[in-house]
Amino acid sequence: MGAKESAVAKSRGSQDERDMSPPDAAFLQVLYNKKKISKDEANYAENEEPRDQSCIKCKFNLGDEGKCHVVEGKINNEKGISKFFSPKGNGMLPGDIVWVYVKESGKKLKYEEGYVIEEGAPGFQCKDCKYYMYSGSCLFIEGKFKPEMSCGFIVKIGHGTEV
Repeated sequence: MGAKESAVAKSRGSQDERDMSPPDAAFLQVLYNKKKISKDEANYAENEEPRDQSCIKCKFNLGDEGKCHVVEGKINNEKGISKFFSPKGNGMLPGDIVWVYVKESGKKLKYEEGYVIEEGAPGFQCKDCKYYMYSGSCLFIEGKFKPEMSCGFIVKIGHGTEV
């Protein structure tokens, strides 16, 4: 099990705004407030043994960074869990939640808020994302992007809500 599992969980699905779950609503509030939820408020804990539900299996996990889109601070990918755990196929995709935020607020995320990397894994690059514009821009993150780059919110073409 690796970080790629969380990449798949947050990039594929057929969810739309009607599927927003309580964890999705919490992430939307994080976007509006520009502040993540504390570990205490999130009931974050680290299990002694890895379980079926852990951060690495959550769509809000940023595996390589050891971070969560919702919970503040460093998290343990293999043993960590919070009340905002949301597996693949449950609720909306993080990228589609960001799209709701952009549509409602009229503001894109700042480049540094997008967890942008210079080269994403094959199949998880800007060119594979439905929010990438071939002019080099993104519909929800400020800045210029190359096709091989990636971010923490990629939504694979053909998955998630329609733009």
